[in-house]
Amino acid sequence: MTYDHNFDNALNGFVTLFVVSSLEGWPDIAMQAIEITDQDKGPKKENSKGHIFFFIVFILIGSFFFLNFFIGVLFMKFNDA
Repeated sequence: MTYDHNFDNALNGFVTLFVVSSLEGWPDIAMQAIEITDQDKGPKKENSKGHIFFFIVFILIGSFFFLNFFIGVLFMKFNDA
């Protein structure tokens, strides 16, 4: 079974990171990442707890800084037009 948001390839990874930066459903994605195991093995509950630090740092940097910066630039260009 493959989840809708995963890091199996670059395109899926970018889409997953965009969803996480928009704060829409990020806890579910983080829990899926925490339960990751080796290839061809099923998920294991709380297998890699260190992945949660990535999500926290990414949300702090990606969501609160870059996403707000991107929206600010869009509004500035919209007001200039």
